[in-house]
Amino acid sequence: MNFNFNSLSEQNFTSAAGQYLRPYNIYDVNLTKIEKTTLKGSKDPNAEYPVIALEFTGCGDDKGVFTTNLFIPTTESDMERKMLKNANGHENPVPSRFEEFQFTLMQIVHALNPTGEEKIKENASKIKSIDQFIDLIIKALSNKNNITTKLKLVGRNNNGTIYAAIPRACGINKAGEIFPVNFIGDNLFFTNYELTQQKKYQDAKPTNMDKVDSSDDDDMDLDDLEV
Repeated sequence: MNFNFNSLSEQNFTSAAGQYLRPYNIYDVNLTKIEKTTLKGSKDPNAEYPVIALEFTGCGDDKGVFTTNLFIPTTESDMERKMLKNANGHENPVPSRFEEFQFTLMQIVHALNPTGEEKIKENASKIKSIDQFIDLIIKALSNKNNITTKLKLVGRNNNGTIYAAIPRACGINKAGEIFPVNFIGDNLFFTNYELTQQKKYQDAKPTNMDKVDSSDDDDMDLDDLEV
C-alpha cells in the first residue's frame, strides 16, 4: 500500500475553534465580522428577529473570539426608556433599546473609523430609517478588520453560567441626560461594581465547558423579547 503524505506541508493539525475571550478583561482585538442577519426564537421557532451579528478576534497574546448579536429595534416599545430598581430599591431610568443600539454601534465606529463617524454625524438629518442607519454603519466598518483596538468585556449570568458580554454603551444621569459609557477604544477601565463582579467570577469554581451550550447567550435576549 502506498501512503501519500504530500498534504502535510499545508494541513493544520490543531484547531482554535471554541476558544472564546473570557469575561471581565480588556483585550486587543480586531472586528472580524459585522453583518445584518436573523435569529430564530427559542420559545417560538417560527419567530425571527433581525440582529447585527458582531465578531471580535483577539490579537497577539489575546487568543480567542467574542461574538454577540445586537437586536435591531423594530417596535415602539424599543424606543421607550424603562425604570430599573437599583440595589437600594430606588428606580432609575435606563436607556431604550434604540439608544443602546445606536450608542453601541457608533462607539465601535468611533474606535475603528473616526472619519466615518464624522460623516455619519454630518448626514444624521438625512437618515430616515433604521435600515439606512445600519447600512451606513456596515459601510463605515467594512474592511476595518486590520485595525486593532481595545475591547472591554464584562459578564452576563445565564442559568448559572457566566458569559462574556459587552457592557452597556450608555447611561442616564440624574438630570435625565444620556451619556456614553466606553467599552471599546482607549481609556477603558472597570467600575467598582464591575471589579467586585470580576473577583466573584475569578473566585468561582471553573465552569465545566462540556456542559456549556454557547447558543444560550443568544437565547437570553430572545426570551426577553418573547415575554
